[in-house]
Amino acid sequence: MQSAERLLTEQKNLRKNRKYLFYAIPTPSKSKHTVWECGFPGPDTDIYKDSYFTVHLIFDTKYPINPPSVKFIDPVYHPNVYTGGNVCLDIISSRWKPSMNVMSVLNGLQHLLENPNIKSPANVPAGQLFRKDRSKYEYLSER
Repeated sequence: MQSAERLLTEQKNLRKNRKYLFYAIPTPSKSKHTVWECGFPGPDTDIYKDSYFTVHLIFDTKYPINPPSVKFIDPVYHPNVYTGGNVCLDIISSRWKPSMNVMSVLNGLQHLLENPNIKSPANVPAGQLFRKDRSKYEYLSER
């Protein structure tokens, strides 16, 4: 199944099996890549309770063989989010499988927010703060 067909199928499935407060919609793009704007609620923790996150998922022409890249639209202070918003997450790199889909990525992001991988931080200062001064990290992470 080609990238465009697969994304169309995923879009239909997402509409049919919509998870509460999650969305994923294609956006106009001038590049050869397909871009979707997606939103999801933060995990139900003190830091992210009542937060809502929006990301761009960027699909190349080899999706689903290649994973999408992910970028937070609004700044997120987190050990696994680069200061520019790009995300370091194993399921969109080394652990990606073509059977995964947009919802897999959104669920993975929600899980990552609550459970950072501090062994491999993309944002080193946030990772160090998470380890050494959790209350200051939580203060800076609150939205």
